[in-house]
Formats: sequence, structure tokens, C-alpha cells
Amino acid sequence: MSAKQVAFLDRDGVINEFVLEAIRDPDQFRYYDFTAEALARLGRLGLPVVVVTNQSAIGRGWTTEEIVQQIHQRLLKDMNSWGVQVLAIKHCPHHPEDGCRCRKPDTGMLEEAAEEFEIDLTSSVMVGDSVVDMQAADKLGMTKVRVKTGRGESPLPDGLQIDAHVADLSEAVDWMESWSSTSPSP
Repeated sequence: MSAKQVAFLDRDGVINEFVLEAIRDPDQFRYYDFTAEALARLGRLGLPVVVVTNQSAIGRGWTTEEIVQQIHQRLLKDMNSWGVQVLAIKHCPHHPEDGCRCRKPDTGMLEEAAEEFEIDLTSSVMVGDSVVDMQAADKLGMTKVRVKTGRGESPLPDGLQIDAHVADLSEAVDWMESWSSTSPSP
């Protein structure tokens, strides 16, 4: 089996509304108005999806693993109903000072998914709002699309180049439609 091309999506600020002090309860998890339509279009592209999200609210004691799993079960159910092939929803539960390998900008979640699902990272795309999303993708040679929702307006560090900076997930899917037709398949 050959390695596959995948769309990696950050969660908060890309798929759902960003909450500054973290989503601590399922009632705080709210999609953007464009989320369902954008993900349905992504599903029609046939590009499998892996959601990768830092959830330090667990490590900080602000929420629990159980609550995050409840949110992810809802997300998975909704994404499946919109026609998205979801390979996995991966999250880092650690506090930023824990020094783990999974927390973006480190690459542990992405590398784990690549190994588990035979993903070609260099032919895959990362869609995120934060600098750390772009840094993780950059370390792995991935295509980088940054959305302006969430934290997507903060400046990038010198030397970090991205492939596109678009308004939101809907425009990211527009961009991926042309990218996936021109990017080489593994």
C-alpha cells in the first residue's frame, strides 16, 4: 500500500470557534457558520482528514479527558455526517511546560498519524490558525495553509513561510481544491 495524501486540520479556531481560556465544556464547542458546508466540500474532494489539536486545558486542570472525548465524539459524528473521511482525531492533553513530543509546534501527533495510517507528510497539507500549527507542518515539509479565524492574524516568526493565508476554513477548502489537483500524489 502506498502512502497517502491527507488534510491535517487544527480544531479550535479552524473547525470551531476559538475560546481564549479554552473550551472546558461541550456547550462551549460551537461550529462556525461555514463549517458544515466547508467540511462537506472537503469530503467531496476525497482527501482524508486527521484533526490534530493541543488541549492543554486537560493538563491545566480546566477540563477533563472525558469532556474532550465527548466533544471529539460529537465532532467525529458530525464530520462523518458531512461526508468527511476522518482517519483520527488526535489531541495533546499536556501542559505547555510538560516537555512532551506531541504538543504542537512539536510533531508527535502528526508523525504518529503518519505511521499509523501510512500518510505521506510531504504531500499532505496542514490547515491551522496558530503559529504553532504552521511551525509543526514546516518541520515536516508539509504544505501550510493558515486561516485568519481564531489566532490566525498574529505575526509569523521571521523565516517561517506559508503557502496560503486565507479568511477561514471555507477559503482553505477553495485553496485545497486547486492544490489537490496540482500536487503530486505519493
